[in-house]
Amino acid sequence: MNAEELGKILAKASVRAERNLWLGALLGREASTKIVIVGGSAIEVYTNGKCVSADIDLVGERRSIIRTLEEWGFRHEGRLWSRAELKLWVDPVGKQYTGDARRLREVSTPYGSVHLASVEDLIAKRLIEIKVWPRVGTELFDQAVALAAEYPEELDWDYLTGVAARDRAADLVPELRNRVARLPRTVRTAR
Repeated sequence: MNAEELGKILAKASVRAERNLWLGALLGREASTKIVIVGGSAIEVYTNGKCVSADIDLVGERRSIIRTLEEWGFRHEGRLWSRAELKLWVDPVGKQYTGDARRLREVSTPYGSVHLASVEDLIAKRLIEIKVWPRVGTELFDQAVALAAEYPEELDWDYLTGVAARDRAADLVPELRNRVARLPRTVRTAR
């Protein structure tokens, strides 16, 4: 697949979250590596675009990902690879998924499958980041609440608390639970 073909495929996506999934699947296929979408881009998929990420954070074989991105016309800018005309910024964050790989969610797309970080790992990561970067804590906590509200019946709160506890963020879990519980029923949607 060349850069032009990639652009045509991604232009057919109806929403950014779908485009992110398609890019992950295509990249996994072309780079011959398992791709896991993590960070804000995974939260964007899970929340159906309620939370939006500026870039797409990917875990996979970094060298293969970068080689494929460059073949597709992406340019290196700092830690990101971008194609401005597609409004795409990709951050190949590493080779290993740092959460529980058994909790990854596999998503099928017309271009193959791609994996998403688990909801619990994403929420725990946001809570940990609040401890590290308290200045952006409100935005990060809002993202954690939005994500938890999308999956209230499926969340493994014990696992989430355990992950958060490893980095001294477990004290934020009760407030998260309270905020989700106070949301109107129309906002909290079980899948």
